[in-house]
Amino acid sequence: MRLRVKQVDALRSAIAGTAGASLRDAAEALFEAGGRKVLPAAVQRAVRSTIEQEASRLLAGGGVLQKSASAAGRIVEGGAGAVRATALQGARAAGRQILRSMGAAAAAGALVDGGWATVQAVARVRSGSMSQRDAVVHIAQEAGTGAAATAVGTVAAALLVTLTGGVGAPALFMVAAASTLGAKMGLDAFVRMRAAGAIRAVLQPAR
Repeated sequence: MRLRVKQVDALRSAIAGTAGASLRDAAEALFEAGGRKVLPAAVQRAVRSTIEQEASRLLAGGGVLQKSASAAGRIVEGGAGAVRATALQGARAAGRQILRSMGAAAAAGALVDGGWATVQAVARVRSGSMSQRDAVVHIAQEAGTGAAATAVGTVAAALLVTLTGGVGAPALFMVAAASTLGAKMGLDAFVRMRAAGAIRAVLQPAR
């Protein structure tokens, strides 16, 4: 089945995918530092094989993320020296590299979704279908969920390598992109349910 995403989703996913793929060497350092002991070797091989095959299937199917995945692979290979140098300093340096990349990806995701929401909100306020207060809330929610979803995708790619070892950059891109899409859909659904009153916090009396 062809993967269909909106332009804003594709841009957010491309950010997470590129960030996740760029962390391959740093995550491999964590794998060597102890991540290899978490899962049995047979499970690691099975997971890597499944991920690679699924990524190949998605890339073969084309879609809006295909070119971005290929570009991510070239970016990673072309600029891997700096990341590899950081990763070779040890697990602590690799961890800092992952945290910095996660933060940068989250900030970029917030800008993408916040900007998209701003365009929508301005049009709705002008048409009278949304108040200025609701517009501010909408922009803040979209920026927040965009940031969280992009961070989730980046971490998912890094975690995959940390627990299973080497995975190709295009496959990591697809893992991060798909995780970001799924996280954004889940967060959007939560926000809608909360706004509709389907989710309420209930205070339990102290016993």
